[in-house]
Amino acid sequence: MRQDTDKKKEAMTRMEMRISKEDKALIEQKARKAGITTSEFIRRSALGRRLPNYGDTTILQEYSMQLGKIGSNLNQIAKYVNQGFPTDSLRGEIRETCRELVDLKFRILPALEDVACGKKYRKKGGD
Repeated sequence: MRQDTDKKKEAMTRMEMRISKEDKALIEQKARKAGITTSEFIRRSALGRRLPNYGDTTILQEYSMQLGKIGSNLNQIAKYVNQGFPTDSLRGEIRETCRELVDLKFRILPALEDVACGKKYRKKGGD
């Protein structure tokens, strides 16, 4: 499979064009939103090929930040656990962090499904 990729790169040729700064920014923004490189976006657009449609990913970015915070908490907990037997307060923090992870998991799964299907994720209830 690696050889196929190398052959493809060898067959590529460079193409240049002149566009305004505003058009360049707009094309780059659309490529980022589509989750592909600017070159791939231009190729697909010019050749009438299908662009990926991931839907609204802002909710996933929020969840990603929350996962980062939870991961940081888990690292701190692991540090204390590795230093000795956990205290009662630490056990409570571990339970709370695990609850946060489970809660976040059940909020992320529907959002991932919606994004994968190109649907707009809608929060239910008071979330």
